[in-house]
Amino acid sequence: MSAESDLYTILSGHAALTALVSTRIYPDAMPEGTAYPVVVFTRAGTEPIGTIHGTTHGEFASMRVECWGKTRTSADAVAAAVNAALVAAKEVPTGRAGGFDPEAGLFATTIDVTLLAL
Repeated sequence: MSAESDLYTILSGHAALTALVSTRIYPDAMPEGTAYPVVVFTRAGTEPIGTIHGTTHGEFASMRVECWGKTRTSADAVAAAVNAALVAAKEVPTGRAGGFDPEAGLFATTIDVTLLAL
């Protein structure tokens, strides 16, 4: 399995998160005309796990989960549910940041997490 499919499984299987976003959990980009709030996740980086024999045995995948909403409160509520989903899956979020897209008029809260993919 990939880190992306693992992360999607973690997020889409968490009742508190799906109560807020329903099925609006997307890899890489949200479709045009999407309702809000919404979750978009991307791979921010990859660190292969090397062996002493020069082969790889999996990877650490740095993932970024963006929680978008029409208000700061909405984006933060979704981010709190994402955080809870990750913790329930025994994954430890490594960072959190806020943002605003003035062109779209949307607020974002971003959660970073590193997943082990074997």
